[in-house]
Amino acid sequence: MNVIIGLSMLILGGLSAGTSYVPLKGVKGWAWESGWAVQGIVAWLLLPLLLALLATPHLFSVLHATPTATLAETYAFGFLWGLGGLAWGMAVRYIGIALGFSIATGFLSSLGTLVPIIAEGKWAATLATPSGRITIASIALSLIGITICGRAGWLRDKQGRSTFNFSKGISIALAAGILGACFAFGIAAGDAIKQNAIANGAAPQWAATPIFFVELLGGITVNLIYCIAMNRRNKTFKDYSQAASSKTLKTNYAFSALVGVLWYLQFVFYGMASFYMGPYSFANWSVHMSFMVVASNLWGYYYKEWTSTTRATIRLNTTGIAILVIAGIIMGAAGAKAAAIGNEAESAKAAKAVISQKAKV
Repeated sequence: MNVIIGLSMLILGGLSAGTSYVPLKGVKGWAWESGWAVQGIVAWLLLPLLLALLATPHLFSVLHATPTATLAETYAFGFLWGLGGLAWGMAVRYIGIALGFSIATGFLSSLGTLVPIIAEGKWAATLATPSGRITIASIALSLIGITICGRAGWLRDKQGRSTFNFSKGISIALAAGILGACFAFGIAAGDAIKQNAIANGAAPQWAATPIFFVELLGGITVNLIYCIAMNRRNKTFKDYSQAASSKTLKTNYAFSALVGVLWYLQFVFYGMASFYMGPYSFANWSVHMSFMVVASNLWGYYYKEWTSTTRATIRLNTTGIAILVIAGIIMGAAGAKAAAIGNEAESAKAAKAVISQKAKV
């Protein structure tokens, strides 16, 4: 049951992430960097701090007790991830929600999931169990689905009837995916923060929130530096105080903030999933990324990003989405099987201990 709950959290997180950039379409009359700065402050500073304060007793004491090297490493990975997040937003701007998410996510999923397994020496142990092998297979299947979605998006733009800038956006999307994988590494680097939070009374399912706070401080740092530089270069500081009307100004702030809320919700769900997925939490990143692609492509259909392409290309993209959903279902089944086997093993171990104790008596 816990694994099913964990999988549900990952799905909700992926859907939230895949939807997060949609409200930017409601921002009118602002330069891109202005809306991006507002959503970044909400997503990468205010909400992480608020949730960390609510979920972690004595938050700043926890951080103070954490080795400086751990904080610095977590922040540094967040800074690198912030570069990727900035590139991700630009990629969506140039090649659309569907293709931008698909290409970037392909790199995020593969690097963010497989590298930690290899780096932590878990590869042999993972392949030693049937459920582990199924899990690895589901990760491979999700990568195939992501690749198919990316191929469909490439064909869409190659057919020459797209309003997006493929040649410019594709390189940015690749950079976004490579740098974005640093977030998974930052979570692993900040494990001591999580353990300190639990020791100070934080619930295990919420204990990752102070990690996110430290890591996202790195992310907001690089994004604000860029946005302020662009505001200065383009003379767009006036965006924050004026628009076509006072109503439009309020709407722009509301939509930009909503981007931040939806974006951060993915990590609320992701943090809870890490608690429930147990020994198979290494696969969280892949499942999360897969459903992010599902959501972003559905929004791409809704906003008619595919109406100018052929039916064959649309079918190819739909096939990729279906494969991603199947991969997520297989992942859940493998996790549930692993949990059942684990429970049976624990029950057998407990029964054996009782029998041994009685024999001694």
